[in-house]
Amino acid sequence: MISIKNYPANKEYYVRLMKFGREVLDICKSMGITPVVWGSLAYFGYTKDKNAVVHDIDFLVPKDSIKKIMEKGLKYNYVPEWNLIQIFKDDLKIEFDPIEEYYKGTEDLEDFDFDGLVVKVVKLKDLIQMYKKASEVSKDKPEQHCKKFEQLKKLI
Repeated sequence: MISIKNYPANKEYYVRLMKFGREVLDICKSMGITPVVWGSLAYFGYTKDKNAVVHDIDFLVPKDSIKKIMEKGLKYNYVPEWNLIQIFKDDLKIEFDPIEEYYKGTEDLEDFDFDGLVVKVVKLKDLIQMYKKASEVSKDKPEQHCKKFEQLKKLI
């Protein structure tokens, strides 16, 4: 298990986000769903970049789990063109993306502890490839994805 002891630039928000993440993770576990972290939280976990800003938690789950999560009575936004949901609590956001569309190797994961949020995380090599693809196809923040891709490559 990799324990992340430091904090990103937005520490106060991050601490609240990890608490919300634990609440949502407990709900998922009660339904037999094991979310896998990717995105900026995984980036922060691998790089330990204190200048990083973690705005949300990106979870990968099986596509058929997304509907189950929607039925739990949480405040959410469904984005049909991406088949994902965003769960909200005040200014906090957790996103659930279909694992089948983003990640092929669910057997090969890392265990991380982010301030008490204990989760499975995509392997570094896979996160690098995800950011590479995002930097090539992203319409809203390709430069940001490219920068993260370059930073992650330095770790191998």
